[in-house]
Amino acid sequence: MLTTLLVGLDGSPMSEVALAQAILVGQQFRSTLVLAHITRAALHQEALIESLGAPWREGRPAGSGNVARDLEEAGLQFLEDAAGAVERAGLRAEIAYRSGDVVSELTAMAEHADAVFVGRVGRMSAGGDPLGPDTRQLIRRSPVPVMACGSVISGMDRCAVAYDGGPTSVLALSLAERYAEVAGAHLDVIHAAKAGDEDKGQQVLAHAAMALSATPLQFETHFEVGEVSVVVARAVQRLRCNALFAGAHREPGGWELPSHTEAILRATDIPVLVHNEPQDLSARTTGSHRRPSS
Repeated sequence: MLTTLLVGLDGSPMSEVALAQAILVGQQFRSTLVLAHITRAALHQEALIESLGAPWREGRPAGSGNVARDLEEAGLQFLEDAAGAVERAGLRAEIAYRSGDVVSELTAMAEHADAVFVGRVGRMSAGGDPLGPDTRQLIRRSPVPVMACGSVISGMDRCAVAYDGGPTSVLALSLAERYAEVAGAHLDVIHAAKAGDEDKGQQVLAHAAMALSATPLQFETHFEVGEVSVVVARAVQRLRCNALFAGAHREPGGWELPSHTEAILRATDIPVLVHNEPQDLSARTTGSHRRPSS
C-alpha cells in the first residue's frame, strides 16, 4: 500500500515538514522513504556565472571551476543528513540526487512509489495560489497520489474524505480506508450537494457508508448542502479533521484540484492527499544517482 514513499526535498521549511510527515506515515506502514533532491538546470548556469565572477568586478574569486560537482556534493550531503533522520526513526532510506526539471524528475521517480510527499506554499490570503507551481504541476502529472503538506506536522488521526461518487473520489476513499485501518484513524466522509440535489446526494453518501460499514473502522458520514468549496472546508474545520483525502478532477491537459480542496489548502495547514486515476506514463526512472543511504 504505502510501502514506498517518495519525498521531494529542496531545503525549505515546507519540505522539512513533508519529510517529518512522511516519517510519521512511514512508521505506520514500515515504509521505505526515497529522499529526492533535484537541482534545477538553471541553477547550474547561475552558479557557473557566480563562480566565474563578473569581469567588471575586480578582486572577485574565481570559484572551483566545477560547479556541477560542487552542487552534487552539497545535494548529496543534504540528502545524507535527511536519511539519517529517517533511519533514526527506524525506517529504511534511499537517496536520489538529480539535475533537471523538478516536476519531470519527481514524476518519473513516482512510478516506483506509492505516494509522493512534498511541501506546499501553505496558508494563503483569499485569491492567492495555495500551491507552488511545482506542486501544482506534480499533482497534474504524478502517477500516484500526492500529499501536499502544510507548515504543521499532523497526527492524521481524524481524516476527512471529500466524496462525490466519482472515480477519483472512490480511489481517495479506498486509500483513506486502508490508511485508517492501519493507523487506527477516524474517518469523516463529507459529501456536498447543491440545493435541489439532496436526494441524489444522499444516495451517493449512502454508497460510501455501505462500503465502510463492512469494515471495523470508526467513521461518520456528513451530508452538506451548499457550494462545495465552502461547505466542505467548513466541515473540515468544524469536525477538527487533521488530514484530507480528495480526488482530482480531469480537465484538458491534466488533473486539477477540486475547488473545495483549494479552499481547504487556503484555510488550513493540514496535509492534503490528492488522488488521480493511474496513468501509463512513458518516462521510466533509472538507478542513476539513487542509492541506499550509507
